[in-house]
Amino acid sequence: MKILRVGICGLGSMGMHHAMSLVRHPGVRLVAGADMEKKNRDRAARELKIDRLYRDGRELIRKEKPDVLWVCAPTYLHRELTCMGLAAGMHVFCEKPMAGTLRECEAMIRAEQASGKFLMIGQVLRFWPEYLFLKETVSDGRYGKLQTLSLLRMGGVSTGFQGWFLDEMRGGSQIFDRHIHDTDAVLWICGKPASVRVSADVRDRQTAGGAVHSFTEYEFPGGPLVHAEGSADMPAGYPFTARYHAVFERACVEFDSRCRETLTVYDGKEVFHPELPHPAEDESSGLNISSVGPYMLEQRHFLDCVRKGVPPDRVTPESAMETIRTAKAEMRSERTGRRVALR
Repeated sequence: MKILRVGICGLGSMGMHHAMSLVRHPGVRLVAGADMEKKNRDRAARELKIDRLYRDGRELIRKEKPDVLWVCAPTYLHRELTCMGLAAGMHVFCEKPMAGTLRECEAMIRAEQASGKFLMIGQVLRFWPEYLFLKETVSDGRYGKLQTLSLLRMGGVSTGFQGWFLDEMRGGSQIFDRHIHDTDAVLWICGKPASVRVSADVRDRQTAGGAVHSFTEYEFPGGPLVHAEGSADMPAGYPFTARYHAVFERACVEFDSRCRETLTVYDGKEVFHPELPHPAEDESSGLNISSVGPYMLEQRHFLDCVRKGVPPDRVTPESAMETIRTAKAEMRSERTGRRVALR
């Protein structure tokens, strides 16, 4: 098996989580990392034994030239680092959200097409067993038509390097950074909505996160009724929580990340917990999630595609850009108080 040399830009909580998972894949060698903060570089050197660490991801790309680049830097750097890596002949995995604007997303897609390399965006719910179960259940119609879907993603305040999460110009608010997972799940499972309407609790947009708690209504003429709640305003000690509640014609499917049995099906005859794959157990990465398994599956998919020379199909750059388009529409609705059409 050919050894894939991987470099990672961004060694904060998400970058370290990816790094700690990457080193567990056979045939993968983490050769270098980059982060602006010394404490993050020191942790990577100590826990991952990475010898070559840089302050700037651009320097890593120029000097190391890995086979694969992992971009886990702040959102406002995604476009630059991704395009630079692709132009240098690297396959690139970029964390969500894809980029801050649609124009930046388009630039990333053009860079991929010009490079002959692959680009995949980290919309990890497409690899999460409970969301895969929901996707399959909607697709195969085993319980009839999906009638209503309610999603929730709730947790504490995120700050980030130099407070970038709290500045809407750089982070886009929790609608664009945290809630975007559920936006992507809606598009993946239900298709593109006709419009979105958002109401939110809004704080200072430069220093306190802007729309810190939001409620989105996705309009699908003829059904289903779809609604999602997102927050980044819970007090210290509140556990990160992800849930969905899906009502079908003949059953209800519930997911709750805080339950021991995370997935439950009520079909009118019995109550049961479908068996789900859990390819890896939790590691001390500092993230507020219970399993690294979905991230391992996401990484494995991309690495396998690189080895086989087959473009990743579960999360294409074009589909990730549509998620950005929808999240941007949600942000416009929050600001205007009006429904925003997507068709």
